[in-house]
Amino acid sequence: MNDHSEPHQQRALTYSEMMNEGKQRQEPKHPSDEDLKSRVEELEKKVDHLQKVIQRQVRLGRMID
Repeated sequence: MNDHSEPHQQRALTYSEMMNEGKQRQEPKHPSDEDLKSRVEELEKKVDHLQKVIQRQVRLGRMID
């Protein structure tokens, strides 16, 4: 696996962060493998659903070119 760890670089705080006791919130630059897998699974479910809807519409003769 690729290790995308980089040294933590300090940056200026946003107004919200300053009001939140100076805590920085940084989004991870690279999504984790588990996040990507769950997103792929969710998209595959949506594709399957859409394929079923289209097939049903074709059977019913409702698809118009």
